[in-house]
Amino acid sequence: MKSPVRPIVFVRRVRSEDAQTMQEFLLGLSAPSRRNRFHGGVSGASPKLVAYLVNADGIRHAAWVACTWGRHGEEIVGEAGWFVADPERGSAELALSVLDGWQGSGVANRLMAVLVAGARNAGLRHLYGDVLDVNLRMLAFMRKHGLEAGFDEPPDRGVERVSCRLN
Repeated sequence: MKSPVRPIVFVRRVRSEDAQTMQEFLLGLSAPSRRNRFHGGVSGASPKLVAYLVNADGIRHAAWVACTWGRHGEEIVGEAGWFVADPERGSAELALSVLDGWQGSGVANRLMAVLVAGARNAGLRHLYGDVLDVNLRMLAFMRKHGLEAGFDEPPDRGVERVSCRLN
């Protein structure tokens, strides 16, 4: 049996007018995917969380969305971004999530490539991410993209901090 053809995915900078679509994306994540992304009890898509994700200034906070065209316009299938945590060190924390049905399709790879290129273009020198230690798939993904443990101590038990230096 032939697998269904997936719509074309395009990656672009997030915009404030993406608030409704971002909320739909967040509500479309399974509970385990939301826990992996936000490391806690995020049960939905609060206006504060949505605003944080879509109001990236491109300087201290940059973010991208992976989208497809659906019946009602653009649909977000993945999001990624970084937030400058230590301007003096040129260090930023990254985060990324993809809808469950799109995981394993290459969307995360595309988002990560754009995120890293954007960090380099912004003059950042270091990226890091905190990954739940039970999220083996994301830990493997981060290693595949050159982020390794050991730069800093993780902030909490049950979390592994992975990082890389940017050239």
